[in-house]
Amino acid sequence: MFAPKNRGFSLLELMVVLIIAAILMNVALPSFTSFINNQQRKSALYGLMGLFSFARQHAVMTGAIVTVCPLDITDACGRNWNGDIHAFLDPNNSRKLLAPEALLRTISPSGSGLLIVRSLNRSFFQFRPTGFVHSDLGNVTWCPESRDTSLAGQIIINRGGQVRMARDTNGDGIPEDSRGRPLRC
Repeated sequence: MFAPKNRGFSLLELMVVLIIAAILMNVALPSFTSFINNQQRKSALYGLMGLFSFARQHAVMTGAIVTVCPLDITDACGRNWNGDIHAFLDPNNSRKLLAPEALLRTISPSGSGLLIVRSLNRSFFQFRPTGFVHSDLGNVTWCPESRDTSLAGQIIINRGGQVRMARDTNGDGIPEDSRGRPLRC
């Protein structure tokens, strides 16, 4: 009679497969991390851009001021842009949510980054019935937890109420703000 052949793997074959898998993981992991950071930035900024565009459109359609800001415990505009951000009708320009039915939309920033708002001394944005900005011009910068500016992104709001993303115009890998300076976190 013939002895049955072993159908397992040898130790050498198993070691070769594990080494190849480890090499592939080392090559793929940095790309995957970069992909995740890029998706977190896009998710946070595109959600916010949508809210700003919606607020501007709603101001034009209703003929009333629309305010975009985070609300504090008194329903007045606060400064913590890393919590819920609200768009609400603000016909009296009080920068405060006076009635629940005035609330138009709320978004929660996604991802693990940090939103930094720069709008002179204010921490809110308002749109007039003409679509123009009622308050200061400004920008919202998203920075990853690592504070790596090559992964950062920024929304720029101009006087006309138009919202756009900052771009890397000089090819250094860091987007520039509205004045052409590299973003900083």
